[in-house]
Amino acid sequence: MTTASPIAGTGFVMALPETVRADLLARGKRRYFDRGQIIQQRGDPAREFWYVESGSVQIGRYGMDGRLTLFALIGAGETFGELAFLGEFPRTVDAIAGSDCQLIRIGDKELQSLMDSDPAVTRLLLKTMALTVQQAFNLIESSRNLSVPQRLAQALLQLCGDQQDGARIMATQQDLADLVGVSRVSLGKALAGLEAAGMIEPGYGFVTVRDSNGLRAVIGG
Repeated sequence: MTTASPIAGTGFVMALPETVRADLLARGKRRYFDRGQIIQQRGDPAREFWYVESGSVQIGRYGMDGRLTLFALIGAGETFGELAFLGEFPRTVDAIAGSDCQLIRIGDKELQSLMDSDPAVTRLLLKTMALTVQQAFNLIESSRNLSVPQRLAQALLQLCGDQQDGARIMATQQDLADLVGVSRVSLGKALAGLEAAGMIEPGYGFVTVRDSNGLRAVIGG
């Protein structure tokens, strides 16, 4: 199971058995979004949820001043929007393409056809959703006691998805600072430490992961 992003993203689809996951994604519709393009807005009706096939998605809320307060960055292998979709309530957050990204849209038709194909799938979907929501809560709880480098390492691993070593994460230092919940100065110090240890290689608007096992060791203390 992939690591869930706090608040906004889960490994819901990736946690499904491979055959069920492949079937569900095959029924969905692939969509492409350019960096900065709005995918969903707060208050929209939730007619679908999204699986991130590649790229990244910013999850947050726009304030009256037009500034986005970032809650999470969603990477490959994660889903977002499923809670509002399954609960049939309006969107509570905005979603914007953090980079050029490829998503798979899964709506009522696609989900219902999968459930109709096998009655056992419905219970499996409910169980998987419950597990991924619990995982997200556990991650939030554990993050409270982590240092800035540990929280950054955790965020970078989450954004890697299944790519791990060599993964290029399309996120600015400000994106990462907002996600980790620290100042850009503190974030810069943490990045410099991980770079000095050979675990990452920062670039302009992106970070390349060089040693995912090293990042896991940082989180473990």
